Amino acid sequence: TPAMREGSGMVEFSRKFPDRYFDVAIAEQHAVTFAAGLAIGGYKPIVAIYSTFLQRAYDQVLHDVAIQKLPVLFAIDRAG
Repeated sequence: TPAMREGSGMVEFSRKFPDRYFDVAIAEQHAVTFAAGLAIGGYKPIVAIYSTFLQRAYDQVLHDVAIQKLPVLFAIDRAG
């Protein structure tokens, strides 16, 4: 999650699974690229991100995740 643990409802998850939770701060592009790297390594990452800020990472979604058909799940919050 990009610096929104509380706003995205990830507090309990981050406490229960601290080794599976990464906060990349305000770096949406990095969050997507980081998730792509994890997926290449065999993990199935979930990127929790506000819809407003996902536009900043659009190129990374296309080039780093979609074109490679990587198993990255996007939990898009605040859409609509």
